[in-house]
Amino acid sequence: MKLLVIGAAGRTGKHVLAQGIERGHEITAFARRPDSLPDLPGLTGVHQGDAHDLDTVRTAVQGQDAVIAAVGGSRIASNLITAMRERGVSRLVMTSSRSVPATRPRLAVALAWLFFREAYVDLARAEGMLQVSGLGWSIARATMLNDKPPSGRVHVDFEANATGGAMQLSRADYAMALLDTVENADLIGKALGICGPR
Repeated sequence: MKLLVIGAAGRTGKHVLAQGIERGHEITAFARRPDSLPDLPGLTGVHQGDAHDLDTVRTAVQGQDAVIAAVGGSRIASNLITAMRERGVSRLVMTSSRSVPATRPRLAVALAWLFFREAYVDLARAEGMLQVSGLGWSIARATMLNDKPPSGRVHVDFEANATGGAMQLSRADYAMALLDTVENADLIGKALGICGPR
């Protein structure tokens, strides 16, 4: 699969690049600071740019089979929707947070919204935009991310509140789940909740 990774230089994006290459995908990185990308011999291409700029997104999307947005937000979603429609690219997986739809545990959710309200409101807006975009979208809502070694397992559900798993999730495991999602056509039109393993 020809796969564009938005936010490729971020802490999750770097794992998506490395694991995607290991899986045999033709990976193109999109990053504001390509000089901070890891040295990956199997990388197909690199686009320098800001995902808030529509013209650079248009250029990067051309010729791809799918996009993983390892960074979320409504401006990024808007640009991807426009560029992907224009370029005839349908498959999109975008990151989000489990806290966006969650109602339990009440105290933890309330505190999260208290501190990150602006970010969560924007993520909710981005999710809504994808859901009416007509693209082959999936939304991957993560729990609290960390930089611990991968376990090779995650808990996935499709509910507003987690049905199991741990609140801590390694970025390497999250990257694995993002790649699993983009490869699975059965997950088109689904919002996944992704937790760490117990």
